Amino acid sequence: MPREIVTRLLHAIAVCAVVATSVFVLIQCAPGDPFATALDGADVPPSVRAEWRARYGFDLPPGERFVRWAAALTRGELGYAASRHRTVAEVVGDAMPRTLLLVGVALGLGFAAGVGIALVQTRHHRRWQDRVLGALTLGGVAVPEFLVALLAMTWLGARWRLFPVAGMGSLGDAGAWPLWERILDLVWHLALPAGVLALAVASRVARHQRAALLAVMREDYIRTARAKGLGEWDVIVRHALPNAIGPVIALLGLALPSLVGGAVLIERIFGWPGMGLTLFDALLARDYPLILAAVLLATVLAVVARTVTDAIAEYVAPRRARER
Repeated sequence: MPREIVTRLLHAIAVCAVVATSVFVLIQCAPGDPFATALDGADVPPSVRAEWRARYGFDLPPGERFVRWAAALTRGELGYAASRHRTVAEVVGDAMPRTLLLVGVALGLGFAAGVGIALVQTRHHRRWQDRVLGALTLGGVAVPEFLVALLAMTWLGARWRLFPVAGMGSLGDAGAWPLWERILDLVWHLALPAGVLALAVASRVARHQRAALLAVMREDYIRTARAKGLGEWDVIVRHALPNAIGPVIALLGLALPSLVGGAVLIERIFGWPGMGLTLFDALLARDYPLILAAVLLATVLAVVARTVTDAIAEYVAPRRARER
């Protein structure tokens, strides 16, 4: 066990290092710098441009910039976000909790809904319920998230006015509301962006969970449970699900990077002030330190999530663990 932990830790460090190096190299290949738009005007003296680029190290060769950035990263320094006039750590400290809230709610709702849909499909295998839910989950996988977001914003937000279409809180004196009203207001604003992300997660989880359940339903211990007189729901939930849910939990670790990537567009569409919107604005502003920090944090989050979900999958699969 200690050797396996060390191996996974070294693998995680290697993945983060490769991603950080790749993103840094790609950024250096892009033309311009964070000051290109503001300082490249005809009325800006060349000395001012040189002074600002030298102040933030953009006059150095790419190799030396990478060494300095890596050395600062080992000290926990993420640099300065010129587009926000704040340190990168301050910007990330404000935006990351909002993205974690959005992605966490979407992941939890999507996983619960997907497992529930798969249970219904398994219980009514090859009946009309199974076919209808299968068609809906296929559509949820096939339709792009941004299209679902635009449809939800148009109909549920703009036309029917059931949910707000932007932001994470009401304007005005909302800060003076009681705590429970502020929580309800946050949930109200969270409904559309989290719901769109949860729909994609639920569709993928349902299709994988249904396949895993149907494979388990052919095992001998399932026939034994039925021979004892247990109802079909008891057989599925108490005996089949614990031995079929492990691979689906591991799937969440693989789905998290795509979920975080989808959050970039979803946060941009709904104006959710998280890391996705921050990264989008940083790309437009060519704020390289902020871009590097956002990508690196997303990689660390994906690696940690994969490790945790793999451990949970092994823990909740009792029959598979005993066979080992």
